[in-house]
This record gives sequence, C-alpha cells and structure tokens, in this order.
Amino acid sequence: MTQDLWSIIDELEAAVTDGMHLPLSDRVMISEQEIFSLLDELRAMLPEELSQARSVVLEEERILSEARAKADRLVKEAEEHAARLTSESAIATQAAEEGQRKVAEAEESARKIKVEAHRYADDVLKQLGSVLGRAMERVSDGRKELRASAEFGGARSEAKSARGTRTSVPSAKRQE
Repeated sequence: MTQDLWSIIDELEAAVTDGMHLPLSDRVMISEQEIFSLLDELRAMLPEELSQARSVVLEEERILSEARAKADRLVKEAEEHAARLTSESAIATQAAEEGQRKVAEAEESARKIKVEAHRYADDVLKQLGSVLGRAMERVSDGRKELRASAEFGGARSEAKSARGTRTSVPSAKRQE
C-alpha cells in the first residue's frame, strides 16, 4: 500500500501516542518493528520529494531561459525598430528615444520575470524544506523515544539483577 509522506508521519505520531505509557514518567514503550517499518517507508519517499525539488529548480532555469530569449528578442526588435526610425532623417531623434524606451522596457520585463521565477522557486523550496524539517524532527523524536525505551528497559534489568545479588548475600550469611 503506497502512502504519502503525511500519512506516514501521522502513523509515527500515532505509534508514539498509542504506545504503552510507563507509570509516573513521560516515557512510552512502542513497537520497534513498527517504527522502523514506518521509517523505511519514509526514507523510500524522500527521494521523490527531493526529485520534486530538483524539478522546481529545473523549471526555474527553463523560465529564466525563456525570459532571456524573450528579452533578447525584444531588444533585437527594439534595435531594428530604432534602426528603421533613425534611417528617416525627420524623426531620427524620436526613433532613438523610442528604441531606448523599448530596450528599457524589455530589460525591465526580463528583470521582473526573473525576480518572479526566483521568488516562486524559493517559495516552493521553502515549503519543501519546512515539510522535510518537520519530518526529520518527528523521526528524531521517534528515535529518541526508542533509545529512551531501550535505556529504560536496560536500567530495569540491571536493577533486577542488582537486587537479586543483594538478597543472595544476606541469605548466605544467615545460613552460616
């Protein structure tokens, strides 16, 4: 069953929430196998998310390339238009000004397209970074919980064995 990133994160959260709460502590015992299975699914999905980020960058580059081509075409048209106008002696000055205006408009148009393309790519990457950041925080929190559960379990068995050792020593003294 294919899941999306959010449903896996929800399942991780549910596993922690539904885990067995240890009395008088904020610790929870959770299924290691379930958590590792969900983490494996999450890892398998990350390359797709990263692939989407690459697609966004490629789309930005395509938009910038188109903007440059459009700007170049507009500049060329403006220069051609200016050249035609300047060839007529009566309106030479007006033609030069019109050409410069068109060049300035083309450059401004290209600049605006480039700024918008960068802004769009930055927004998408920011959102993706936020999603991945939250996912990594949840993964990190889950791993901390797993380690805490393992440490709590190890400390409990050490305490039992230490208790067993203490009670056997006094028993031996009583028998003497």
